[in-house]
Amino acid sequence: MILKYNHGEIVHYFLITWKFKLLFLASCAVFPAAALAGAAFASVYFASLSADYYSLYCSRLGMLDAVKLELQEMVRGVYPAYFDRVSFLMDCAWQARFYETLSFALLIYAAIASIAFAAGGSGRRSFAARVVFVSAVFLAAGLFAPALAIKATGEIPVIGGNGVLKFEAKGIAGTIARLFGSGYPLPATLILLFSVIAPAAKIALCYLAVERGGAGYAAALRAIGKWSMADVFAVSIILAYLAFGADKFTDAWLLSGFYFFCGYCLISLAAARLATGAGEDHGYGDPVPVATNPKNGLN
Repeated sequence: MILKYNHGEIVHYFLITWKFKLLFLASCAVFPAAALAGAAFASVYFASLSADYYSLYCSRLGMLDAVKLELQEMVRGVYPAYFDRVSFLMDCAWQARFYETLSFALLIYAAIASIAFAAGGSGRRSFAARVVFVSAVFLAAGLFAPALAIKATGEIPVIGGNGVLKFEAKGIAGTIARLFGSGYPLPATLILLFSVIAPAAKIALCYLAVERGGAGYAAALRAIGKWSMADVFAVSIILAYLAFGADKFTDAWLLSGFYFFCGYCLISLAAARLATGAGEDHGYGDPVPVATNPKNGLN
C-alpha cells in the first residue's frame, strides 16, 4: 500500500485530538498570523492529497474491480491473490475521505485564526491592515485548493451497482492550467485576469490605501471592483455543482477551496470598505474649506 494506517493515525492524533486544539488555540493567541497561514495552506495540502487519492482510486477501479468490491467475501475465498489489490483500492478510498475531513477541519481552524488575528489589531489602520492580510491568505488558499469534485459512474450489468468511469477535482489554478494545456487560451486568460489578477490587484490597492491613504487609492479600488468577477466565478461553481449533482450517474461535491474563495469574496468587501476609510487616519478625511463669500473667497 502507498500509506499505512498508522501514518494516518499519527496525522489524526495531531490534527483532530484535543491536544492539538489546545496547541492551536495557544498559537492563535501568540502567533495568530502564523496560525492562520499554517492552517490555510495545510488545508490546501490535505485537500490536494485527498483529490490525488480519490483520483488514484477511481483510475484503478475498473468495472471488474467494482464487481469484486461488491462481492468482497467471494473475492476473499476465490481470488486470494487478487484480494490485495481490492484492499489497496479500499485503502485509497479511506485515505481520500480521511484527508478531505482534515482539510475541512483545518478550514475551520483557519477561520478561527483569522478572527483572532483581526481582533488583535489596535486602532483602525491596524485592524484594516489585518483584514487585508486575511483576505490575501484566503485568496491564495482558494486559488490553489481543489474547489469542486465531479465523479461520473456507469451501471454494472448483471449484479447492478455503479462503477466509476471518470473523476475530476479541480480548483481555479488547476482549471486555468488545464484550459491552457488543452488549447483554450481565451477562457483561460479571462479567468486568470478576472479571478486572479484583479483580486490580487485589489488586495494590493487595499494595502496601499491603508498604509499611505489618499483619495486616489479609494477611486482605484472602486474602479477595479467593477472588473473583479470573483463572486461571479463562485456562483458559477455553485451552478456547476447543482447541474452535475442532478444526474444519477454523476455526483459532484464542493471542496475546501470553494469555501476559501467564498470567504475571500466576503472578506475583500470588508477590506475594501475599511481601506477606503483608513485614509482618515492620514489626515485625508478632514473637510476642505469651500468658497462661500464672493468678497473674500473664504468663510
